[in-house]
Amino acid sequence: MLFTELLPAVSQLSHQDKLRLIHFLLLEVAKEGGFELQTPETQAQEELLNQLQSTEAVVWSPYEADEAAQTLSELLEATQPEDNA
Repeated sequence: MLFTELLPAVSQLSHQDKLRLIHFLLLEVAKEGGFELQTPETQAQEELLNQLQSTEAVVWSPYEADEAAQTLSELLEATQPEDNA
């Protein structure tokens, strides 16, 4: 994409998005110059990704959870009014 093609799209961005674009461009130019700029946001993102990679995902399923189903059934029965029994 040519610079002249990019300008109309940039002019339509919101103020916040223009600031994000400036930030992005600054980081890219620094990277090309051999500098690695770390922002608190990028540091936090990298730390989160590292944490996610080092953890094991555990997903609970209600299937074959008979004890939980029984407990829920007992709670529901306990909350029913006596005259509906």
